[in-house]
Amino acid sequence: MDRVVMAWVALLWLTAMAEGLQVTVPDKKKVAMLFQPTVLHCHFSTSSHQPAVVQWKFKSYCQDRMGESLGMSSPRTQSLSKRNLEWDPYLDCLDSRRTVRVVASKQGSTVTLGDFYRGREITIVHDADLQIGKLMWGDSGLYYCIITTPDDLEGKNEDSVEVLVLE
Repeated sequence: MDRVVMAWVALLWLTAMAEGLQVTVPDKKKVAMLFQPTVLHCHFSTSSHQPAVVQWKFKSYCQDRMGESLGMSSPRTQSLSKRNLEWDPYLDCLDSRRTVRVVASKQGSTVTLGDFYRGREITIVHDADLQIGKLMWGDSGLYYCIITTPDDLEGKNEDSVEVLVLE
């Protein structure tokens, strides 16, 4: 009986180790109001005993999303989206065709803002939630929660949420 219990404990431990790092952003899309605060939630689990480095990155839309939100998307964009249901013309493009910047990073209790965000009320709270004090026009886009640990390299280390700022 003891061997069976030990075998189950070993199997559970190996399963946990095989999963590695897992990052989840529960809200895939968030609509928020201009000049209002918001929190982007990020959860992660890791088998590492080392402290994780949390980084939030911003990626702009590939093309302006305001027209679509007001019901004015172009016929070309609509036809391309209908042909390939997995492709989103607003979200799916090379990083070289859009703005990409670090919003904030957290290591231990120290939070460092990216150059573009210095002077704004932005921080990382709890384990990995991005708190923005006042949303601005240029804040619409994709936000990636990226978790790095020195000894847990397997698994899913990032997830994203789309943020649309409305007036």
